[in-house]
Amino acid sequence: MNYTDRRKFLKTSSLALAASAISSFKFPLNLKDYTVSHLGLQLWSVRDAMAQDAKNTIASLRQMGYREVEGFGYADGKIFGMPLRDYAMLLRDNDISTPSIHHPLTTNDWDSSSKDLKDSTKRALDDLAGIGLKYIVMPWMDEDHRKRIPEMVNIFNAAGKYCKSAGVKFGYHNHDFEYTMRGPDGRLLIEWILHETDPSLVTMEMDMYWVSFAKYNPVDMFRIYPGRWELCHVKDMANTEKRETIEVGDGVIDFSTIFKSSSQAGLKYYIIELENYRTNSMDGVNKARKGFLGLK
Repeated sequence: MNYTDRRKFLKTSSLALAASAISSFKFPLNLKDYTVSHLGLQLWSVRDAMAQDAKNTIASLRQMGYREVEGFGYADGKIFGMPLRDYAMLLRDNDISTPSIHHPLTTNDWDSSSKDLKDSTKRALDDLAGIGLKYIVMPWMDEDHRKRIPEMVNIFNAAGKYCKSAGVKFGYHNHDFEYTMRGPDGRLLIEWILHETDPSLVTMEMDMYWVSFAKYNPVDMFRIYPGRWELCHVKDMANTEKRETIEVGDGVIDFSTIFKSSSQAGLKYYIIELENYRTNSMDGVNKARKGFLGLK
């Protein structure tokens, strides 16, 4: 499918999930339909617990069965209030790996004179790569940077090139605005990111919830852009007016059907995330993991 066909498809076809991936019924996952070798947790889900007691929180996640986590919040050599190396050691001591981390980039990371990332940004990427990550993922663009998407995709490509030299891959994580806001030429921001970044340098972390919230179908995105989605965030959508996040298996997203297209998507890492809790964050991520695995 060429660029024109893709653009027309995104504008005119029924990508809305109402018909194909969302309904008013729960969809139990069937792991026999696909293979999940890597199931982790985005630590934003338990940010309150990590802030109070990171050591015991990580140990508790290990007891729940989590073997991988995705971090966030690295700045000035520290993450979760501890030196980056201590964080890596804490995970290692609990037999937990960290394939990916969220790390934002802005136009402040760009050196306009050299047309490249600033040295301080490169050092931060080197630091993160040094703890054994496979992916460094851009998690968010504020409103100002959304309006500067031509500049941002150049930064993403530069980050991808530098990350590759450091032995990791750069990725982009979506919310819903990429599927609703358009750039200067009328293309959706998600089109800008997918079309204007080098696939060999920049992969995608699809947040299934936010794609669904924007009323697009993840399966259609996999078909239009095969192989671009190496990571995904898995959180369910409540059958309520607000459509808030809910534990996997208790909402209305048909993950079983979506994940049948995992091979076409290029998915390797499945990462549970939860933003709203019916009890508390730790109970929520425990329930979400069991829901993903089809456990009680």
